[in-house]
Amino acid sequence: MVEVLIDIHLTEGLTSALPVAYDSSKVLYSLLEKEVFIKHEVSDSVFTQSMMYYLRDPDEMERIYSRVVDSLVVKEPSEGIVDQY
Repeated sequence: MVEVLIDIHLTEGLTSALPVAYDSSKVLYSLLEKEVFIKHEVSDSVFTQSMMYYLRDPDEMERIYSRVVDSLVVKEPSEGIVDQY
């Protein structure tokens, strides 16, 4: 679940940062989100069911998101370093 959420948030960040119209970014996000689910071999319905399960357990959801945030912080490029991609 942590790895899927990391990729979902990276996808959200990417699509929101692109200089395209909001409608276009929604379409792009939808396509990229499907790629995340394919990569992690999970369907969108299973992901949604898992989210609903974890949302009923706030302590577990907090532990999951703590790991997600920690991973995203590690992936964040350092200031002054030009992103090579």
